[in-house]
Amino acid sequence: MRRNLSKIAVFALVLMLAVVSASFVNFGYTAEPLNINIMALSGTTGLSMVKMFEDNPVLGAGVNVTYSIVSNPQQMTAKIISGEADIAAVPTNTAALLYNKGIAIKLGAITNWGVNYLVGRDLSVKKWTDLKGKTVAVTGKGATPDILFRRFLKANGIDSERDVKLQYYPTPAELAQLVIAEKADLAVIPEPWITEVIMRSPSAQVLLDFQEEWKRLENRKESYPQSCLVISTKLYQERPDVVKNFLQQAGVASDWVNANRAQAGILAEKYVNISAKAATDAILRCNFRFAIASSVKSEVDYFLNSLFEFDPEFLGGKLPDAAFYLPQ
Repeated sequence: MRRNLSKIAVFALVLMLAVVSASFVNFGYTAEPLNINIMALSGTTGLSMVKMFEDNPVLGAGVNVTYSIVSNPQQMTAKIISGEADIAAVPTNTAALLYNKGIAIKLGAITNWGVNYLVGRDLSVKKWTDLKGKTVAVTGKGATPDILFRRFLKANGIDSERDVKLQYYPTPAELAQLVIAEKADLAVIPEPWITEVIMRSPSAQVLLDFQEEWKRLENRKESYPQSCLVISTKLYQERPDVVKNFLQQAGVASDWVNANRAQAGILAEKYVNISAKAATDAILRCNFRFAIASSVKSEVDYFLNSLFEFDPEFLGGKLPDAAFYLPQ
């Protein structure tokens, strides 16, 4: 009798272990909580995600998400390098540069297609060649607005070191305040600060459109893929299901911003330090169109190759290989 009971106990234990093992095989991971840090820059990259900040959608069982806004690109770069950011919204050229430096990230999606403009009070500037002899304030030396501005100047026969005087400022928010205070007559700034400037200083106008110049010079139907979402390779390898869910929700959030500008403006003021009115009016010029990176690889490659040809050091001396893109 005891022997039979012992056999039954052993059988029950084996059956229980089999069930538990099957559960692990079916789900592919344990049920341990997963903490994820998602970060975006204050400005356009954060604006496209405000609905996610507000709703904090579920990305998976046991997944805890913390959303953070970072004030400047240098801080964001540091957080990606340290591994503090599991998912980050950054300029596309920054993503390529970090990847080429060996940082374990993958390009997940493109979030906007150009948000840069020349704004100012000097209404004599009607075309790019009119900038010769002018002083222009630029945000972020070596950042996308600066790179594109100098590239466009060169394409229009203007030497950025001899024919114009460039004054650099670390953040678009700081530069916008200088334009509003009439301490800078011409400035290269991205949205949504362009709209903030025009609202608070009606004499300032949008003078030149970077997106239209890109299409004209490059003979492209679409503007350049300026901002993106990068995913840590570790997160993708360990929880591809969470990454897939995040990208799906990010696409939904971007579409919502385009369709609900006034409500998005309210959330922008709440989460990304942009006034509600400025954010609402700026969305039309932000060119939000969410696209999985692998689906627009040709446009991303073209953009990065164009920057590389202008100055290889913008991308760390080489173009990223195919492993840069998150697999579909």
